Amino acid sequence: MFDVPISSFVPRGRVARTGRTAPAVLLFGLAVLTAIWLVSRPIVLLNRTPSEPPGFYILTARAPSRGDIIAFKTPAPAFPYADERMGYLHHRPLLKAVAAVGGDRVCTTGGELVVNGVARAPIAAADHQGMALPHWIGCRRLDEGEVFVFSARVPNSFDSRYYGPVRLGDVLGVYELAAPIAPEAG
Repeated sequence: MFDVPISSFVPRGRVARTGRTAPAVLLFGLAVLTAIWLVSRPIVLLNRTPSEPPGFYILTARAPSRGDIIAFKTPAPAFPYADERMGYLHHRPLLKAVAAVGGDRVCTTGGELVVNGVARAPIAAADHQGMALPHWIGCRRLDEGEVFVFSARVPNSFDSRYYGPVRLGDVLGVYELAAPIAPEAG
């Protein structure tokens, strides 16, 4: 039909500047990745539950070790129990202390949590409202890519006794209490 040269569609006086485009695209890509990382790893978390001291927690740059408080995505075995009582766990991370790391031996047999041969706490069969709790039943050394979380602050803490070890890939980071707040009444 029509024979129109392709060069007629290129605006006159405009030359592609590939020398400047590549660094700009790279910089933009890094900015997007940084934003995604920040969104997936909140810098500040508010804890209102008694299982860890209530307050504002700030992200640190440390890798998790025993005694650290970590935020993590709720493991799948926590559901459907958590759906009935704590539906917010689909959208908010849990904040718990690390009781055991890769190489540590954890046992939850006999109705008791034992870490490296030391009895830590009983394992409840039901919550305070009588609903049956899930249980992680096992006695093994944790893999290097796992941690076991446990709160000694309250006996009914919903922790690894009920859903098992947490994969390091689900850990959002180690957090430190930056500003304590008074616990909620009730």
